[in-house]
Formats: sequence, structure tokens, C-alpha cells
Amino acid sequence: MSEISKFKELLLFEVQKAFYDERGKGARYRLTTAGVSFFKDRIKEGMDDVEAIKGYLTEHGLVGGLEYTEDAVSFSVRVNDCCLKEIRDYFSSANMQPLGCPIANVIMNALELKSGLSPELLPIDIEGDACSFTLAKMATSDVVER
Repeated sequence: MSEISKFKELLLFEVQKAFYDERGKGARYRLTTAGVSFFKDRIKEGMDDVEAIKGYLTEHGLVGGLEYTEDAVSFSVRVNDCCLKEIRDYFSSANMQPLGCPIANVIMNALELKSGLSPELLPIDIEGDACSFTLAKMATSDVVER
């Protein structure tokens, strides 16, 4: 990794940490679109298709792998070897949860485009070189009554 990349990653972490220090966990809800515009410019018509997003992410080396499962109320994702791992590790070193994740954000955007309802990012679990996160989907009353 180049010195410029290291500088950018540390800077991104420090900006997010400053935001967290100012707003607490509420900062997390202000970062849900971070990174989405990058993918909109590249994926275009596939922005509502998680498989298209997965294909773009893996093809361009942004992630080493991405697996997901879905049910009526949640969408769970496991990301391996993410290009943002160094930033995530800065959060871990500071004993903090990552505030947000552009990979999660682009998937949240896809789910919202499909359903018209915004999911919510639950805390991100860190497991070695992998991250796991769950998106809580908004449900209609017929799903809640089941």
C-alpha cells in the first residue's frame, strides 16, 4: 500500500472519529449514503440488484468475497478481504465499532430501491479479515403478525 493510500485511510478514519466524538452513535445514521454515489456512477442500472453489486465489488477487487442471506426481516452479509479493512482496523484499535460501511450502504441502497423502504444497519461484527453485518428491513404489518 502506498504512503498516499495510508494517509487517505487514516484521514477517513479521523474524520469519522471526529464526527463520532461530536455526535456519538447518532453519527452512524448520517453516514448511510457515504460511498453510494461512487457505485451509482459505475453500476448504473444494476443499483437495485445485489448480485450486480456483488459482481462489481469482486470483479474490481474491492472485496475478496461477499456472501449474503435474506429473510423477511433481515439481510445478512459477510464480506471477506475488503479494501476498507485498514480503516476498519483503525476503529478496532480505538476500541470503536466502525460507524458505517460503504459496502453496506450500497446494499442498503439496493434494498431501498427494490422495496421503497430503508433498511437499518445493525452493528458490524469483525471476524479476522472478514466483516459481517445485518440490515434490518422495514416490515409491513402482515410480516410482523407472522
